[in-house]
Amino acid sequence: MSIKDIFINNYLMIYELLGLLILLFISAHISQDIKKYTRITILFIIIVCIVHNVEFWARNIRYTCELRFILTSIKYILYPLIIIFLLPIMSPFEKMKNVKRNLILISPLVIFAILAFTSYFTHLINYYILLEDGLSVYKSGPLSYLPYIVFFGYFLLFIVQNILYLKQSSAKIKLIMVYIIIGSLLGFILFLALSENDNFAQIITSSLLLYFLLYYIKRATMDPLTGLLNRQAYYQDMVELKYNITFVLSIDMNNLKYLNDTFGHEKGDEALKTISNILFTYAGNHSSVYRTGGDEFVIFYTKTNEEQVKEYIKTMKEKLAETEFECAFGYAEKRQFDDIQDVVTVADRFMYYDKTKMKAEKKENK
Repeated sequence: MSIKDIFINNYLMIYELLGLLILLFISAHISQDIKKYTRITILFIIIVCIVHNVEFWARNIRYTCELRFILTSIKYILYPLIIIFLLPIMSPFEKMKNVKRNLILISPLVIFAILAFTSYFTHLINYYILLEDGLSVYKSGPLSYLPYIVFFGYFLLFIVQNILYLKQSSAKIKLIMVYIIIGSLLGFILFLALSENDNFAQIITSSLLLYFLLYYIKRATMDPLTGLLNRQAYYQDMVELKYNITFVLSIDMNNLKYLNDTFGHEKGDEALKTISNILFTYAGNHSSVYRTGGDEFVIFYTKTNEEQVKEYIKTMKEKLAETEFECAFGYAEKRQFDDIQDVVTVADRFMYYDKTKMKAEKKENK
């Protein structure tokens, strides 16, 4: 295979990767951490492509038995490593800085890497034998499917993580994610079943491009400070979920201005992040949580009854009581109104009643 053939066969992948690098360079909406991890992912994809093509070229070169084994082992290790570096892109990045979590995450790959490279002597996974004419032939060991098991294991983790992270996203976002996952999985299976070529670089590249597009769409509906859905998503879902919403919960943080004026905006930001995390974690099933203003939040509930809403409010208030921050809550049922905005107005009214009640109780306790 000539350099020209390699370039032609991989032109689409090169074109897509260069385009993604340009987007990373000009984008002001993506954090430096996400840019770094995406660049590393792109680098690994390029290395996989180079390794695969060099190994393919070496098949017709004599006395390259050791070289082909090393290249094959590197390729098997890089595939799951690409998935690992994809994980932070659609996840809350703070979780990816947990050292214990990362050690657990990387441990199976380290064990596999040791098995892969020692397979030259043990023949557990794969090895090459030298023929009389000097050419080498690939041979499978008893654990020859282990590279694919490890890769699909990390791919399954990738799927589970995105299911959890996108649980409050719109149906459209989830549908795009399902398309990316099924398309990628089908491509991997077809390559393994119908082709002798196990170069997944082009499939991963196309999936990465779609995944990054989904990330952009997701970011457009996220509040940058808290990670909750933003006001744009709120207005959009008021229309799209009009016939599915059963309850609207209005929440307002108390004393944000006091915190900002007294302790600085960093303290106010800390309060908003803490409250947002509690709302997101304990809002319950079939909920969408929005930050609609500086200290204002709204939760849309679908397939939820009044008793469940009351229980979710009770839990959120209990969790907030464990912090130094507090919020007022008010809810309204959709079936009593035709317009969602009317439901929000009534929920706001009850929220302000709760706020007044909280202030009165504080005065009594002084």
